[in-house]
Amino acid sequence: MKTSPKKHHAVRSTATGVVALAILSSSGCTAEQPRNEPRQRISVSQINRYTDLDQMQRDSVAIIVAHAVDSTSTTHDGFPITETSVKIEKVLAGSVPGSPVNVQQLGSDKVDSPDTSRLMKSGETYLLYLSKDSGKGNSEHFVITGGDGIYVLQDHQYVYQGGPPTGPGKSLPTGLPADETDKKITSQLEQ
Repeated sequence: MKTSPKKHHAVRSTATGVVALAILSSSGCTAEQPRNEPRQRISVSQINRYTDLDQMQRDSVAIIVAHAVDSTSTTHDGFPITETSVKIEKVLAGSVPGSPVNVQQLGSDKVDSPDTSRLMKSGETYLLYLSKDSGKGNSEHFVITGGDGIYVLQDHQYVYQGGPPTGPGKSLPTGLPADETDKKITSQLEQ
């Protein structure tokens, strides 16, 4: 089967540097998609990836434990965005305007984004490192710090859901004990 990718490029500034994006459309088929509909994929190249939780905490406006309520797909500057409404269970650091808040992630259920964080699922609880969305004037819209600041709660453990490491070297922990992590984050604020 021949494919002829269509490429669209954009550059967006984030808290961790410049992110270059490309949407690639190909004639691939998947089980979830009708045969005639092209499958899209977003490729992301980041200058920085977080390798240190303390630095990611310093770069975040808030760190919360929140329950994903529901998600909607939209576009921003032509790129697919999933916006998830989260109900805040705990604010561990920083401040947020109230609950719920909206967290935006690149990609959607129809557009793969394997280079960025996995999309939140309704019904799951997450540890989220949040930054302000510079493209929105509304104070209730956030993004995940560096695309890396997301962990899902599984059996009293936060499991990493952020973007994949880019090359050799240190990366963020894949698992964090939930109670210990919550206490560590809040105790760092008291110092």
